[in-house]
Formats: sequence, C-alpha cells, structure tokens
Amino acid sequence: MLALSLASPCVVEHHTIPVINISTFSTGGDAERSRLGALWDTAMSSAGFAVITGHGVPLEVINKLYDAASQFFAYEHEQKMESCLNVGYGAGGYVPLGVEAVARSRPEGADSPADIVENLVFSYGGDPEREAVMPATPESLQPAVAAYWKHMLMTLDALMELSAVALHLPADYFKDDFRDPKNNLRLAHYPALMAHDAARSSGALRYGAHTDYTGFTILRQDPAANGLQAQMADGEWVGVPALADGLVINAGDLIQVWTNDRWRSPPHRVLNPPVGSAAPARLSLVFFTGPADGTTIEALPTCVDSETNPAKYAPISAREHLLGKLRASNTDTKQ
Repeated sequence: MLALSLASPCVVEHHTIPVINISTFSTGGDAERSRLGALWDTAMSSAGFAVITGHGVPLEVINKLYDAASQFFAYEHEQKMESCLNVGYGAGGYVPLGVEAVARSRPEGADSPADIVENLVFSYGGDPEREAVMPATPESLQPAVAAYWKHMLMTLDALMELSAVALHLPADYFKDDFRDPKNNLRLAHYPALMAHDAARSSGALRYGAHTDYTGFTILRQDPAANGLQAQMADGEWVGVPALADGLVINAGDLIQVWTNDRWRSPPHRVLNPPVGSAAPARLSLVFFTGPADGTTIEALPTCVDSETNPAKYAPISAREHLLGKLRASNTDTKQ
C-alpha cells in the first residue's frame, strides 16, 4: 500500500488503519464469523476506524451517485439554493458553504471557522414524499440516492451483526433498535482549492476535527482526492486509505457510550493541501447511521461489570444526543 501524502508531519502510513474483507461473514461458519468478529473488535478498540472490502455494494451504484451528485454541485449557486431550507446543517436539503463548522461540536473547537464544504443531505432514502427537499434536477439524482441507500441499509445490517458477534452478544442483538433507524446520507462536496485560497487564511479546514455523533459512519471516499485523517489514542494523526473497492467505517459517539469506552469514537478531519499547493474538488458519500430516536443508549451487558468496569456514562436517548451535537455544529448558533 502507498502512504498518503498529507500536510501534517505526524502522519504515518495508512497500514495502521485495518483493512478487513467481510465477504465471508454471511456465508462462513461459526469459526469464520468469530475470526472476523475478533478482527472487528480489535479495529474498533484500537483505531475506531476500519476499511471494509467484500461489502457487496456494486461499483455501478456508487458511480451513478457520484455522477448525479457531481452534476448537482456544478450548478450555479442560485440554482442549488432552491434546495436549501435555510435552517442549518442536519435538517436536510442543500447546505451552502459557510454554514457548517463541525469542530464547534467539541469544546476545544468553539471558535473554529466554517468548514470549506457544501452538502446535500437526505434523511429518507430520496423518497420525494418524505424528504424535506428533493432537487428536481438532475433527474438521475433521486434514483441514484434510492439505490445507494438500499445498499447502505444492507451494509448497516451486516455491520451491526458483525458488532454483536465481536462483542459476544446474540447475532440479532441490535435488530430491534435498528428496525426504524435514524440514518442520513450526506453528499459532501469540497470545492477545489487554489494554491493560496483566501478561505485557508482563516485557519479553516475542508472539514474540521470532530467525532461523529451517533452510530457507525459508512464513507465512500473520493479516491482521486485524499485528505482524511483519523486521530489515534496517543494523539497521532493517521491517513485513512481510499481504496477503490473499500468503504471506510468509523464508530460514532454513541458506539463509544454503548460499549462503555471499549470501542473508540475517534476524532477525524479532512485536511487542506499544504499552503502553496492546489487541490482538486473532493466528493464524499457519507452515510451516518443510528438506532431509532427513542433508543436508550447505555452500557452493553458484555461491556460493563459492577465491580471491575462500571458504567461510565448516564443513559441517554439517541435523539437527545444527536440534537445537542447538531445545535453545536451550526454556525448560526454562534452568531
């Protein structure tokens, strides 16, 4: 594998992010499922990140969504704003540059500048009758979102079953919590940056350091424009590989709470290129996942012991945790 060429001097080669082929999880016997569960447990405990291959999402489905999203983000600002709700990130629809400052969801990032990113957000699989906003054009966008969403749900089911096996729980342990999951598809477009772009003079990053808010995030990185880094427990920032056949998975805050700190919700960020260097536009397909709003998140039975490892967090509903994070990350709450 090749190392990513990133700006930070403390970046190490991306082989420190585990790559796991999960293709045999659904077809293998108990020994194979246990083997993959152990690999998953190690990955989530050490890095909180992994790249999965053998996930079964067709490249054609991915490419169709890339193409449709690229067409949308190429529109003039006024046309994109027709799909904007003007209520900040998290409500759905188009979110223009200057609205989201994700690092503000962390106490140390309270004064962070807005991120250099624009988003198109879906909450209901592109269903035009349920989405807050469903752009009319390009016409290819709605079916592309629906097809990708379908495959993300199948991937999520596999990840939750894999997690149950990894944590020595019944394989269907999380099934009820995810019958009505709270998922969100974010098409994130990072505009091209010139060698001395004015946005960088404010200290803005393409996406500031943050942790994700709820369950697992399923990310399809743009293989043509890297920049994603994850922070390890010792503080070191590590480049995350963008494999042609891979999906990047990371654990969110509620996974860390659920597992009583057994699994990490790692800080991560998207770097700008070094000052004096240009960078092409970057497009990521980000599928945020979480259990039903009313799910109470508290330490799982295999992750807590009243004497040796008591619960570290008070119970919290999935909805209340998410709303608090969204309030903190929108720039208009800081005006």
